[in-house]
Parts: sequence; C-alpha cells; structure tokens
Amino acid sequence: MSNQQLFSNLIAHSMTEFMELKNPIYNTCNRKYANMFMQKQFATGGSIDIKIPGYPSTQTGLVGTASDIQDLTVSYTITEDDIISVIRNLNSDEALFNIISSDKALTDQQQKAIVDNYGYPAYLAISAKVETRCAEQLTANAYYTPIDGIEKLKPLNNYDAVASIDTMAEDLHFSSDRYLMMNTKDSQLVSSSLQNMFNQSINEKITKTARIGGAEKGRLAGFDCWRSTFLKRHVSGSIKGLAGVQIGAVGVGGATITLKNVTASSAVLINKGDLISIPSVYLCDTIDHTQIGWRLVVKAAEDANGDGAGNVLVTLSYPLMASGEHQNVMALPAINAPVDIYPDYDQNYAYVPSGLSVVALKMPPIYGAVNSDASNRVAKGSASAFPVHVTMQGASLQLSNNYRIYTLVAAKGFAPYIISVPSASL
Repeated sequence: MSNQQLFSNLIAHSMTEFMELKNPIYNTCNRKYANMFMQKQFATGGSIDIKIPGYPSTQTGLVGTASDIQDLTVSYTITEDDIISVIRNLNSDEALFNIISSDKALTDQQQKAIVDNYGYPAYLAISAKVETRCAEQLTANAYYTPIDGIEKLKPLNNYDAVASIDTMAEDLHFSSDRYLMMNTKDSQLVSSSLQNMFNQSINEKITKTARIGGAEKGRLAGFDCWRSTFLKRHVSGSIKGLAGVQIGAVGVGGATITLKNVTASSAVLINKGDLISIPSVYLCDTIDHTQIGWRLVVKAAEDANGDGAGNVLVTLSYPLMASGEHQNVMALPAINAPVDIYPDYDQNYAYVPSGLSVVALKMPPIYGAVNSDASNRVAKGSASAFPVHVTMQGASLQLSNNYRIYTLVAAKGFAPYIISVPSASL
C-alpha cells in the first residue's frame, strides 16, 4: 500500500508544478470569487451572482431628483461539467516492468519514470482542457474591439496595433492592471517587429526568448503580454461576408438581435464567437455616457440556426443598453440597419482581472479509496493556486489499480472587462 500511495502523491505534485509553467490564461485569471462558493462534498450546483457596477447621471443645482438603483448581475454557476478527470488503469505488471524514462520529468531520478509515464501525460490532458475552457470564455464573451469594421481586420504585427488596444482600454476606463493574451503567430509577429529597437530591456528579452512577455512579465503599451497555444483560429459561420444582411429586430432587453436577408436555411448559420459589425451604432463612455470613437461589434454567445425563411436569431454575449446606468451604446440598432459578419479570424484578447475569473475548488476525498491531493507550491490564494486530486482503488482479483486524476475548475468571462482583438492571417 505504501508504494501505491507514493504513485498517487508523485502524480499530484508533479502536475501542479507543470500547471504553473504551462497555463498562461489560467494563471492570469481573477481568483476572488473562490471563497464565495460553499463546496459540500460532491454537490457542485453552487451559484453566485456577480454585480456589474453602473454609473448614474450627475445633477447640478440646489434641487435634485432621486433615481432608482439599477442592478445588473451575471450568474456564475458551478456544474458537474466543471470536474475534469483522467482515469487510468495501472496493473501490477505495468507498475513493475513497463516504465520508460524521458527528459520531461521535474523530480529526482527515483521518481522520474513514474512521473513521466503517468503524471505528465495526465497533466497535459487536464491542463489542455482547463486552458481551453478559459479560452472559450474569452471567445464567447468579448465584444468590445478596436477592429470595429471588417476593413480593419489585419495582422497584429507591430507596436501601433498593440497601442490601439490600449487607447480603447483607456476610453473604457479599464484599470492599469491589464493583460494581453496573444495567439502564438501574432505574438511572434509583434516580437519580430520590435527586434533591434532602441529599448535594451525589451530587445534583450526578445533575443533570448523570441517573444515579449511570459513569466517575467514583458510590459508593452500598457499590457503584460503573454502568448497561448490555446487561442485557436475562429471559424465563422456559413453566412460570413454575406452582402445585404440587415437588422430585422432587437430583442427585449437588448440580449438578442435578429438578422434578416440571410440564407433561407434551418442549419447553423452563425457560430458561437462570430463577430458582427453594426457600423451605424457607436459605443458610449461607460461613466458619463457620451459617445466615444468606436463602432459597435457584437459577439454571438452561442450557435444560431436559421429559421428557413431568411432570418436568424442571434443571442449576444452582453445586452445592448441605450439608456440607464449601464448604457453601453448611443442607440439601439435600427431596423434595416446594415451589418457585416466577420470572416474567420485569429484570436487575441486584452482584459483586466475582472474580465476572466476561475474558481478552482478543493474537492473532498473519496472514502474507500487511497487519496492524494496537492496544490501548487505557492502562497495560498495566489494566481497559480490549483488543487489536483488523485484517487486509487485496486481490484485485487485482477491485479489492477484504477487511478482517477481530477480537478474542479469553473471559468467565467465578464464581457464589460474584455477587449477582443481579431486579426487576419498573412
């Protein structure tokens, strides 16, 4: 039994070390909501409401009129789908004879083979799923963008392109604590454009690592810059670039829009994450509600099927509001207003900590099994805290040990604090 416990402990600890190094989106997420969830055994139905602040209009003079507080909340729910597992069967013969070492291990020589064969592959699978979940939240929610027309869709390949994101962040009153998460291609293009510049610290970083940013925090144009292999190219729906598409209706509360003059089909026409430009509508300053120089681009929060008669109902990532404390547009889109549906694009995102949150909960042991758990070897509550659990239960008649390696991570994006930066391929 002591050897079996050793296996599970090594796997758990090695996975959390890998997690600190390989998951840039996860490691830049906000953690402040974790303590608000009351985890009871394996009941994962917890839910909290996150309040989005609104800004009331100011008044002048001796006489004033009271206005009601307009609360806007976003639900943050944990479900069973937030449990991510790898389940392996390790029989006694494999444990003794079928071990092949490699150079990937982070532990000493005695532990190396076990970690390489069981810890590292399990980490890669779970890590990829966690990072993909975080990337999906950015894809599904971000709609603010400085690329506010298809004609602006170009490669993100120089300092000016990054600086334009900072300009929009300033107009939206984002805090100074900002991240820029780039796909690997655009990150390399920006780095290459800055090589041999007259900035020794940035140039030295690029020369050594071939990129700006990373674990040492390369700050560029107001952003801590990172790159992620999990920001995949977005493939837009079948009506991308279709001419003549117009607004048919705006739903109650501004949570949906209907597009007309689309393909007469009941198939999926709009993909989750599609960007739709409405050039006739401008964004407004979130505090004083005056017009700013950016046009509206909305994001499809889910796939949308056509109705078979040339219309498609699109659920938006965040409601459009033309009045009140949460006003985000100068006017709602008018009926018959033209729209442009973006083609496929490469994904990049800028956000402040409030834009992307994760709740990583420590789950209870499974009684009757050998349990092991670990968190990253960092200060409690830090950005890298990540609980990993390993359970093992043997089937003595079959000489086998079943391992379940798992974690619970619930990611949530908040649209008002994320900027989407789509780019075109070369």
